[in-house]
Amino acid sequence: MKNKLSFSIKGRLIGIICISVFIGYLALQYLLMLRSGFDAQLAFKDALINSGVMMFCCYGMSSALNFYTPQPREIWKVLIIGLVMAAISTLLSRFLMSYLIQSNFIALLDLTLPYRALVNFLILTSVAIINIVWNIQEDNINNMKRKQESENLLREAELYNLRQQLQPHFLFNSLNSIIALIGSNPDEARNMTFQLSDFLRGTLRKENNQIISLEEELDHLQLYLDIEKVRFGHRLNTSISSAEDIFSYRLPAMIIQPLVENAIKHGLYNVTDQVDIQIKCMANEGQLLIQISNPFDVEEQSKPKKGTGFGLSSIQRRLYLLYGRNDLLDTQVQDNIFTSTLKIPQYD
Repeated sequence: MKNKLSFSIKGRLIGIICISVFIGYLALQYLLMLRSGFDAQLAFKDALINSGVMMFCCYGMSSALNFYTPQPREIWKVLIIGLVMAAISTLLSRFLMSYLIQSNFIALLDLTLPYRALVNFLILTSVAIINIVWNIQEDNINNMKRKQESENLLREAELYNLRQQLQPHFLFNSLNSIIALIGSNPDEARNMTFQLSDFLRGTLRKENNQIISLEEELDHLQLYLDIEKVRFGHRLNTSISSAEDIFSYRLPAMIIQPLVENAIKHGLYNVTDQVDIQIKCMANEGQLLIQISNPFDVEEQSKPKKGTGFGLSSIQRRLYLLYGRNDLLDTQVQDNIFTSTLKIPQYD
């Protein structure tokens, strides 16, 4: 469709150039010959022949340049094209004049052939340059589009890969918990299996939606928290606060979950007491602001932990790929509370 549109525009451009050359050449030569004292009928015939030949040569040359475009460093080829087409147009005009104009005027008109050839060379070279510049600009635009499409495909592939890293991490943890519960609490294991099924089904539905509403994200996050609460029981306490007027705000799908998973990992592991994890969503200067807070033990965090390593750097990378900014994720520790802050721009 795009190629057809491009050829249509180029065809109209060639048509406008050819018609302009025909009308301009006809009017200019006719007026100059009248001013030089030639008969009006003779002047019109001569001008009509030359302008028709020039229009034909312009069309042929422009069509040929669609298939071959000299590069900017090959300007000498443009001059050769102009010389060849000027010679063809001059000789063709002379051939037609010998049949359509009285023979007693031919010798007089032959005296003007060098000047006609020079004018034809200038006009045809100018037309060639216009076509070449158009073709080069069109090629540059197409190259930029292909480069942009290639970059978009690579970005989508990387985003997909980053999102898929989350699935095995969470899935393995949940399956391990289900296995542990089968012997001691089969009812909870069955319940957790159903919850995991609902969660994964919701994840699959979001595969094609890169950007979703905050309400959808929080609903999906709640499924994840329900599973984690089965794993950790009374030790995990979570609270989500968000005003309803920002439920329609947009954000990347499943961007909050890895931050909450990170909070659970660093807040509950090696801890036996109840841990509170707070999730706050608010609007701030045209952005969606999301804060996840959890207790943070500096001494415990210095000890290495096992895991797949789906960390904050992956979230940072995903945000950069989507928004082209590196300042959308911020972390800080204050009074043994670790806080991750997401800033999601809202575009109209």
